[in-house]
Amino acid sequence: MIKINKLVSSVLLVAAAVSMVSCNNDWEDEQYANYIGFKAPLDTEGSSVGVTTVYIPYTRLDADGNPKYGQEGLSSYQLPILVSGSSSNPSDVNVHVAKSDTLRTLNEARFSINRQELWYIDMSDYATYPETVFIPKGENMGLLDIRFNFAGIDLSDRYLLPLTVVEKPEYGYLRNPRLNFATAMLRVLPYTDYTGIYEAGNYKFYLVSDGVVDTEPGAMKNVQLYVVDENTAFFYAGAFDESSLKRKFFKVFAHFEPYNADDTHRGTVTFTCPNEDMNFSVNPEKTATYTILEQPDDVQNYILHRTIIINDIDYTFTDYISAQGSDIVYNVRGTLTMQRDLNTQMPEEDQVIF
Repeated sequence: MIKINKLVSSVLLVAAAVSMVSCNNDWEDEQYANYIGFKAPLDTEGSSVGVTTVYIPYTRLDADGNPKYGQEGLSSYQLPILVSGSSSNPSDVNVHVAKSDTLRTLNEARFSINRQELWYIDMSDYATYPETVFIPKGENMGLLDIRFNFAGIDLSDRYLLPLTVVEKPEYGYLRNPRLNFATAMLRVLPYTDYTGIYEAGNYKFYLVSDGVVDTEPGAMKNVQLYVVDENTAFFYAGAFDESSLKRKFFKVFAHFEPYNADDTHRGTVTFTCPNEDMNFSVNPEKTATYTILEQPDDVQNYILHRTIIINDIDYTFTDYISAQGSDIVYNVRGTLTMQRDLNTQMPEEDQVIF
């Protein structure tokens, strides 16, 4: 009986050893297919759910602070391309990239066919990129170098760059079957020091009747400023925003006078409007100014809190579209504030800061 037990124990030990060796070999082998896909996580809130918002400096600068590509409005972004799997990439890969043909499908699914004013517009005319990206053996990521020319772009249009990984048998790789990896729908927003989403708690609009301003204001949560050039931005008057079908008729331009870096970061802001039907006017007794404040974090001293405040905003405009047959006059005044938290240990343009 003792001999039998010893024999059984020996068999079990041998089986366990074989199982452990087999398990170890399994871990050494690839557990999943080496799919190729983009790293472009989708937005889950805000006005761009279902696409990937990418913030890019309006002008990419070099280490000396000069335009990297020779002039204002030229910029770039490196989109990661990943080789998935549980082990390192086993072979050299030339990933082929092209424009995706799914933009119309996205627009029809996200918005009504009757609300084309909200549709995303293909921005391929403003972007260039190589047709292939080489990822060497042992590397699991490559970078698609996308170059942008933002000069003259009108961001009242909602631009989107649709990209896809091209799969063919002769390319020797498989495209990731998950849709949001196989394609990248990039909502590209260039930015400057002055643009972004401002908190509007102290920014109100008032109805004006027969020249008399109402005492009960309407409130807004935030106001977004979009790039025109390095020192000019635009926003939508009053409560109009990106979701408004008639937003293009109510653009207000804000020109920020460059400040002298040797003194306090302060300057004036000049507001203008190209649409004469808005009857836009600025209170001549008020001069809008901006101030940029920078303060290191009390605990994480490598984090810099940069705050820009626009004071003494005071303008009047006419909404001549919303109420058919009658005009609505508004006076808008107050202060806008935006804060960015910057990691001083990395370049600002490499941070998602909005």
